[in-house]
Amino acid sequence: MFSSMKRMLGIALAAGVVATGCLGPVEEWVPDFNNDGNITQDEVDRQTAVIADVLIKVDADRRSVQMHPFLTCVRRHESDRTYPHTGGYEAQNPYSSASGAYQYIDSTWRSVSVQAGHPGYSRAKYAPWWVQDAVTLHVFNNGGRSHWNGSGC
Repeated sequence: MFSSMKRMLGIALAAGVVATGCLGPVEEWVPDFNNDGNITQDEVDRQTAVIADVLIKVDADRRSVQMHPFLTCVRRHESDRTYPHTGGYEAQNPYSSASGAYQYIDSTWRSVSVQAGHPGYSRAKYAPWWVQDAVTLHVFNNGGRSHWNGSGC
């Protein structure tokens, strides 16, 4: 199963390269591991495997953050239960600008997302799930638990 996952990630990587227009010579993005001046299929496969391993680790790291007990509790109280039809990471409070899984008002989101190293999303609900989790864990780890005092978490 692990090798089929690597193969799928390799295909996804190749599709991403094509989609982004990175169609330069393979020598520009695949290292010549044995320094013989030629890029072999084995070297391409090896680089694809390296990238696939990195992607698997990144996904595992993101999933472990998502399962943090405090984050799980807050999501359950703030967005999953409160907004069942638009819940989760795309939740939108109908009475304020609060959005996303952790119900950040827009001004707070813009501030804390920059502090956490994930700028560029004007509203929490526009950020990918893993960015919302990373920002919230950063807030939590830096004394921001009080933002969710009423949640029971």
